Amino acid sequence: MFDGRSPGITKPEFVCFLLLFFFPASGAEEFIYNGFANADLSFEGEASIDERGRLGLTTGLDTGGGISHAGIGHAFYRYPVSFRNNPSDPVVPSFTTTFVFETTSTTSDDYTPRADNGSDGLAFVISSSNKFLNESLPAQYLGLFNMSNRGSRDILAIELGDIMNPKLNSIDDNQVAVNINSFNSTSSSTAGYYYGSDGHSGFQAMKLVGEGANQLWVEYDGNTQILNVTLASFRQLGSKPESPLLSSLVNLSSLLTGVGYIGFSASTSIFATRHYILGWSFKKNGEARELNTSALEYSVGGGGNNYDFGPPASPLTDTKHARSPSRILLPVVAIPSFFLLAISAVLGYIYNKRQLVKTGKQDWEIDCGPPSFTYKDLHNATNGFKDEMFLGRGGFGRVYKGLLPATKQNVAIKRISPESKQGMKEFISEITILGHVRHRRVVNLLGYCRHKHELLLVYDYMPNGSLDKYLYGQDKPPLCWSQRFNIIKDVASGLFYLHEEWERVVIHRDIKSSNVLLDDNMNGRLGDFGLARLHDHGVDAHTTHVAGTCGYIAPELARLGKATKATDIFAFGVFMLEVTCGRRPIEMNACGEPRAIADCVINAWQNGSAMDFRDPRVQDCVAQEVESVLKLGLLCSHPSPKVRPGMRLVMQYLESVATLPDFPLNFFNADPANDEVCDQFVASCPSVATATISLSGGR
Repeated sequence: MFDGRSPGITKPEFVCFLLLFFFPASGAEEFIYNGFANADLSFEGEASIDERGRLGLTTGLDTGGGISHAGIGHAFYRYPVSFRNNPSDPVVPSFTTTFVFETTSTTSDDYTPRADNGSDGLAFVISSSNKFLNESLPAQYLGLFNMSNRGSRDILAIELGDIMNPKLNSIDDNQVAVNINSFNSTSSSTAGYYYGSDGHSGFQAMKLVGEGANQLWVEYDGNTQILNVTLASFRQLGSKPESPLLSSLVNLSSLLTGVGYIGFSASTSIFATRHYILGWSFKKNGEARELNTSALEYSVGGGGNNYDFGPPASPLTDTKHARSPSRILLPVVAIPSFFLLAISAVLGYIYNKRQLVKTGKQDWEIDCGPPSFTYKDLHNATNGFKDEMFLGRGGFGRVYKGLLPATKQNVAIKRISPESKQGMKEFISEITILGHVRHRRVVNLLGYCRHKHELLLVYDYMPNGSLDKYLYGQDKPPLCWSQRFNIIKDVASGLFYLHEEWERVVIHRDIKSSNVLLDDNMNGRLGDFGLARLHDHGVDAHTTHVAGTCGYIAPELARLGKATKATDIFAFGVFMLEVTCGRRPIEMNACGEPRAIADCVINAWQNGSAMDFRDPRVQDCVAQEVESVLKLGLLCSHPSPKVRPGMRLVMQYLESVATLPDFPLNFFNADPANDEVCDQFVASCPSVATATISLSGGR
């Protein structure tokens, strides 16, 4: 849904509303965990809950002499949080969070702290994704970034670091820092707190490792855009200091554009170190509830040798009330309430269906929520859809630039042709997919409007327009190689998210240069999801008709009409060749016959002149990068789908994490007699073989 507005509470819904009072407050707007025994978290890497209810992010297994393997652990609140009170509101709402953490450095499995043997850090994270493991590195990269320093997602990280690295702007080996989309800190301070009535009477430095548990508060004011970070010793101070350790002006409106995931990341290098989160509280539009210090005392293990504490505290439950009569009464109340809730939900569904018949609404309008914009606002934003606001023609409609009257935000408004039946299908497809997908390399859908027969979609405005205008237009400057290479990686990152990282598989079905939009920094974003289709991971797609653009359509799609991840990857391969060569997917040769760009590149490659086929306007190219992109483009657009790599492997090739293998000269020829060569290649290259298996059956 695009916002939290309700079209009206029905009678059955009112019954459900009353039942909410039987259950403790939790959810994406607010939650509190005094221990993590039953917490709603998702995990990656080494993260897990131990027998005492602590959230352990790294295992810190000692392999001898205090030396450990490099490890990564991620734990995120399972449900995404909306960082917009309203889709058209540019202001990120205020939020606060606090958590108690402990870092211990070990020499063996006896948990004995060892001083001055740090790891590389723990971070509180807000991100557009909760999947990092396959794109991130340990040690100084915090398990969030990699060597290219080009994350494929938006990240705000509050770092608690304990290794000094001058290259990363580290001020010492015991620091608190704010990181935005980079492992380089934007602001930092030595770990500690200010004390005194005015908060500035003195400064008490603290050690982050081996001296017991500490507590951190993160507070963001959406109106002033001030981010405050406060640190204190959990046992010694007992309350939050009056003055923050860090106070920074941070505009999060471009970073948190929709829903985001909140959680923790930790990484280690060679030192045997363990990172724990003992308790956590979060609230949007308000102050997070205080943690139960007496309950968390059972989890604290630093600073002493006695680690045999009592049982872990349950989330949302104070330990001192663990045996209260409410625990006995809860099942008595909850079980009848559950059945009443189920009956109410069924009645509500029937009631809403009848209301749909009365009002003429469609099912998708219930799924997507009420319209996010009024027709009057969009009409005024475009000066009545005047020609001077016209940007171009998109799939099944015209696109206009608009200025929202209330927020003064520039937007792009697609006006679907009312007489187009296919336009209605595209309209619903864009809402149901882009209304939920949030990724920095995918165009952001802000909302929609339905007015009589008018169908309108509202997107973030991309000031530099579509990529094809820069490849083929006469009024645009040619792109340099670094811009082209970055745009290719941007689109790859977005497609990887759609195929592998989102909760469902999104098959785009129309990847091409005109569907890649460029923001004000010339970053590429994949757009136009009107032909896109969804299916679950591990389940084949059921599309049975050909869709797409000539030149980007895979042979098996034209033959069988079934779109898969492999057909998207074929189109992406053609796209890579198109961007590198500055030529359209299909061009006429000297004899007036159509010829595919892939065939031209294959001939040039077999003749040893592939570099000569790049766009002649590109003078600053890196030969090795150009050659790799051409080879990868041919591999992705190979006639045989079993040879094409998955997007995870494509990302590794583009980031130079994996090396492209050598290919025989006839490898890319579309010849049935060449199947044996392809089979031998796939069998001899496990990375390709493994990647292509997922193309037919999801993950």
